[in-house]
Amino acid sequence: MASPLTVDERRRWLYTLKQAPALRHTRASVLLRLLGRARLVEPAAGDGVCREGEEVDGIYLLRSGEWEVTAGGSVLLHLRSGMSLGVEALARGTWPVTVTARSASHALFIPRAELDAVAAAPRHGGAGAGSGPRAEVVTFRTQGLELPPAVLSTLVELVAKVMVHDFGDRVLLVRAGTKRTEGAVRGADGVYRRAVGPRAREAGGAPFVAPDEDFDCVLVDGLAVPEGLATREVRLVPPEGEADAGELSRAPVLSTVLLSPWRSQGSPTLRGRSLPDEDGWDEAAPPPGCRLRLDWERLVARRGDSRPLAALGLDAGTRDALSRWARAITGRRVGLALSGGGVWGFYHVHLLRRLAALDVPVDFLSSSSMGSLVGAYFCGTARDGREGLDGLRRLQHRAKVGHLSAAALSSVVTTQAMEWLVRGDLGDLALEELPTTFLPVTTDLSTGRCVVLEKGPLALAVRASGSAPGVWAPTLQPPARYVDGAFTSMVPVDVLLDAGADLVFSSNIFPMGHHHAARPLLPGAVGLFLSALNPVARAKDLLASGVLLLHRSGDLESARGDLRYDVGPRDHPLLGSMRFSHVDDVLDEAARDMDLEQKLLELKQAWESLRVRRNTGGGRRAA
Repeated sequence: MASPLTVDERRRWLYTLKQAPALRHTRASVLLRLLGRARLVEPAAGDGVCREGEEVDGIYLLRSGEWEVTAGGSVLLHLRSGMSLGVEALARGTWPVTVTARSASHALFIPRAELDAVAAAPRHGGAGAGSGPRAEVVTFRTQGLELPPAVLSTLVELVAKVMVHDFGDRVLLVRAGTKRTEGAVRGADGVYRRAVGPRAREAGGAPFVAPDEDFDCVLVDGLAVPEGLATREVRLVPPEGEADAGELSRAPVLSTVLLSPWRSQGSPTLRGRSLPDEDGWDEAAPPPGCRLRLDWERLVARRGDSRPLAALGLDAGTRDALSRWARAITGRRVGLALSGGGVWGFYHVHLLRRLAALDVPVDFLSSSSMGSLVGAYFCGTARDGREGLDGLRRLQHRAKVGHLSAAALSSVVTTQAMEWLVRGDLGDLALEELPTTFLPVTTDLSTGRCVVLEKGPLALAVRASGSAPGVWAPTLQPPARYVDGAFTSMVPVDVLLDAGADLVFSSNIFPMGHHHAARPLLPGAVGLFLSALNPVARAKDLLASGVLLLHRSGDLESARGDLRYDVGPRDHPLLGSMRFSHVDDVLDEAARDMDLEQKLLELKQAWESLRVRRNTGGGRRAA
């Protein structure tokens, strides 16, 4: 795209595209890719944009200038900067109006072919029609990692089995062989395999997939792909090589950090990245990646091993790691954005328990304040095949016996008390060691920016994300002065979109309050005047306004997710948020909340649509 979108434009256009009937149930990450493929058009004054009765050729998003809209010769309206054209016409298929540029203007144009590719299901990532396979072609290599080729081949073999088992995809595994196999051979594990002979490799142009073959994904192991074929590269890197992989932020690369469960490799200090300002975008941000935490030296599968996945006897940790990797490779990752809210944050505990019961995976978790505490206990124990429910039970116990209240009271002097509590329960874990990507946010008062914490001690990150200003002490990491992340990002959905989440669920559980204004003590104008001077009433107004501001801020952010939950109003929400000993009452209330249950069932349905996204014609459907 000739001119990059600002953050504000990106948010606005994302919301606009979601209003199109053909795109209403499309994942936010897919819509962001559409915006990334938009091209800049610059009609001059008097130029026609579209004509009534013609086929809709795409969507226009007007960035500057003015367009006149007419129908039957009558002027209907004028489009100005920030407005869209064609979103409603998509469902009709033809333009109901004629549009002419009234002045020199700039707009983004998304072709109908790109929109149909999303809504009507052709596969993404392949070459164009007639120029190669329609399947997504994925290659694998290492960078800065001493990994024997046999181990890499074993990982490719295993992830192919997982893709077939977990998603029902038709997967073709292409490798070098002594001679080329004419037909793809389907193994007992459901994976199709093909060997490419030396002569074909030297020619460099032999196709991997015949025109009449139908696959969802082609995994290429140890071969150079023919020229002109669009591919996606999975690049395995060590933890210290993650920054180098980020240099290719505009290339279709999935950097995969290979983590050993036996070696701690966390950073001793907090490291984060500021969210961009409204007038720009972070061009230096690394591309979305993933973490593969497993003991690769003990893998049981071998190259060419066609046994079913269940016959390999993989341990729970390896199985979980491979499933996460398969979801990252195929674009099926689920992200949760959790708001702050004190004891109301135990709504998130119920949410995570229900998702485990519904078999909905969690690949990303972004959060602020109390949501970060819940996220830390979940992600910190959701390792090596465990579901993270043990951590949630431990956090519930800490609240019931008063330990959480004591830590909150001590935080008035220093928030180190909260850090000690988390470290005592979860140990010296670091954010970059967690297989479930955990991205808490905090506010740096020295810059006024929202900071996404990506590396460093988990306990310290929770402390920085929940340092409520004016109530608790700040978290000092000179030159930064960190306070509660809720003041700059109450429900950090944008963090998940930037990280690569394909399906985003946002939860805003900080309730609005019922503000009951006291009646004047005296009648008439004098009573109203004295009531307005009442310092106690003014203090209550200030608290009620702060609660309303935080809740409304969360509402605006959570609307950018694919699915959202918004808790209803409560009496005295701010005072009630500090009653951590009432945790069981909050959990019972969450369990009885039918609105929340309905949203979770909708998330389950969306995940199933994303998981099994194949139709009988071999295409893909958006979630």
